[in-house]
Amino acid sequence: MPATSVSRGTPVPIPVTSTPTAKTGTWPALLAVEALKLRRSLVWWVVAVLPVLTVISGSVNFAMNQEVLSPTWETFVGQVTLFYGLFFFSIAVALLLAAAWRPEHRGSSWNYMATTPHSPAAVALAKTGVILMPVAAMQLLLIALTWLSGIVFLHLDGGLPIGFAVSALLAVVAVPLVGLQSLLSMRMRSFAAPVALGLAGAVIGIGVAYKAQTLAGLWPYSLVTRALTLGSNALTDAGGLDWAGIGPVLAWAVAGGAVFWALLARMARRATPRV
Repeated sequence: MPATSVSRGTPVPIPVTSTPTAKTGTWPALLAVEALKLRRSLVWWVVAVLPVLTVISGSVNFAMNQEVLSPTWETFVGQVTLFYGLFFFSIAVALLLAAAWRPEHRGSSWNYMATTPHSPAAVALAKTGVILMPVAAMQLLLIALTWLSGIVFLHLDGGLPIGFAVSALLAVVAVPLVGLQSLLSMRMRSFAAPVALGLAGAVIGIGVAYKAQTLAGLWPYSLVTRALTLGSNALTDAGGLDWAGIGPVLAWAVAGGAVFWALLARMARRATPRV
């Protein structure tokens, strides 16, 4: 059998193995990057200030109306959630998303986002998703401050109603609202404009939630109002903390979240660099 020879001038083929490229960024890494961006943003001020204002206003209103309000935990937490569910929470979400998108609208950050290994839709969804962490922290702080105020300042007997904690943690239904406010903040360079629209949406949501209850699930602002006031004795027809009250809220949250987050991803793909 003749031997095979290779001349010195003939290049020897080298097997090629696939290597990672710069375009293989992972979803967890993208979430981590967006979470790191929050460390230097204004979101944590919102997380700290809004629950404090909510508990202070609820405590003062409860203390100044003792002649008409029964001195119970149920009445106190009803006063806390009254304005929080109607206004404060929606405004807080609007502020959180406006603060999260603010760096992308300053300088050339928007252009840099388009050159990352991830698609603009992935970046927008990651930026929106990490906001759920400050939202959860805000709700936990609200629960803690409400319990502290009731024990230390109002000297209420007994303990914090478990229903209040359940209702507060139902902030998960803010997923449609988070998606909508992120879309507004992505498309508007102004910090104040999406926040103003969030306030207007909350005002409209009050009427929708309690005048057209069949449509409450369609409007993200009225949906969170409905969720955060479940079981409250400060509002008539607030709904109970049973499956009849919670089930429809969760169902609308899933459906609305899918719609608004899909719309966010679609609009992010069509976004153009800013100059």
